[in-house]
Amino acid sequence: MARNVAVLAVLVLAAALVAACGDAPAGPDLVSEDPPPPVTGTVSTVTIPATASGFAARDAHLYLPPGYHPGQAQRLPVLVMLAGVPGNTGDWFTSGEIQPALDEFAAGHAGVAPIVVAPDDTGTGDEDLLCMDSPRAKLDTYLSRDVPRWVTQNLAADPDSRHWAVAGLSYGGTCAYELAVRHPAQFPTFADFSGEERPMHDTVAAAVNDIFAGDNTAYRRQDPLAILAQRTFRGTAGMITVGADDEPYTSEQQTVFQACRRAGMQVQWKTLPGGHEWSLWAEFFRQSLPWLAQRLGLDRVPG
Repeated sequence: MARNVAVLAVLVLAAALVAACGDAPAGPDLVSEDPPPPVTGTVSTVTIPATASGFAARDAHLYLPPGYHPGQAQRLPVLVMLAGVPGNTGDWFTSGEIQPALDEFAAGHAGVAPIVVAPDDTGTGDEDLLCMDSPRAKLDTYLSRDVPRWVTQNLAADPDSRHWAVAGLSYGGTCAYELAVRHPAQFPTFADFSGEERPMHDTVAAAVNDIFAGDNTAYRRQDPLAILAQRTFRGTAGMITVGADDEPYTSEQQTVFQACRRAGMQVQWKTLPGGHEWSLWAEFFRQSLPWLAQRLGLDRVPG
């Protein structure tokens, strides 16, 4: 009898505990949920070593889209953005305000957008170095070898250069078109915003004297117009843009457009009202981004 009473007491106590727990506030959920994905990418500065070139470069600026993860299996395409002169590597993110456009694109493509790297194209002295290898600096080697090597070794970037593009404004636009002409396998896609017809310091003669110590042959080996006249570029596509009121660049960009088209490039021409100004370059970037994404393969990413 005593044993039955003890068992009954235990059962009553257990029932009371269960009832008390049922009335108590719910505790924390022990099943954690994944945090919501970020809605904006990140911009940082990075040092890109000049291993092959020895170029005295300032730190680059780097945009990683919201969906980027260092160990991700999906390797992202790369867009190299070049500034003008005078200028610095952060100009496209401050004056050009390209991050909101990239974030908006990523929001419609599962957090994915190009990796954007803005390397130094004028050096610690912020000089017009013609975007060439010269006795003054091996700038071409830095942009075409050192930068791609660092990006592919340190980021979840697509090593297939068919998914790489280069773009820039003014001096940087000329540089973008130069790199596409001299290195079509590395940069098969380019956007030239308000660039010159060829690298120069007001004139080609002044550029040769300033940068090549008068060696015209060394200049001509890298002159994009001279190369375009001798080769065919069936796999290259370009966007060539300029303000309608931006002389002499408006006329010079037409020279670039026609030379690229004669060489077999798939080039597009675009003008907007305005001159040599950031508001125009920012708009050119926004309008060019869908085309760039298509060339880089990002149009296949679902929204």
